[in-house]
Amino acid sequence: MTTTDASITQSKTAHRTPRNGATAETAANASLRTDARARLADQTAHTVRDGHWWGHLLDELTPPTVWTDKPASLKELTLYARHAPWTAKDGLWRAAGTWWCGLIGIPVSTAAYYTAWTAQRPSRALTVLLAYVVLAHTGLGAILPYPDWLP
Repeated sequence: MTTTDASITQSKTAHRTPRNGATAETAANASLRTDARARLADQTAHTVRDGHWWGHLLDELTPPTVWTDKPASLKELTLYARHAPWTAKDGLWRAAGTWWCGLIGIPVSTAAYYTAWTAQRPSRALTVLLAYVVLAHTGLGAILPYPDWLP
């Protein structure tokens, strides 16, 4: 399946609804502004370093800019481990990276993404806390860490 320019333009154009009140012209301009902002964010996400080995090492160890960069999805992490040009297409390093992604990267990222999602809204955090307290008071909650001083 290929994507044509017309389908890209159509998918990025907002439809006029009573909710947004956008005309075709303002929606098209908004789409251009969004694309420009995305390009600007891509250009400022990482610093370009010199070609020495320490520059590549620093690039590898530099965390993403969390203010502007979206975290990679679990699918993107898996595809990177399987197909990205970080090593040969097959061999020991590719197998080790793929296993690491499956055994460590995906489970830890999943827990971190859901923890961040829960912490982003007080209603979510309170709901999870309430569910934890209720579960801790049942037979299933015997394995959960729960302080004795709480009711």
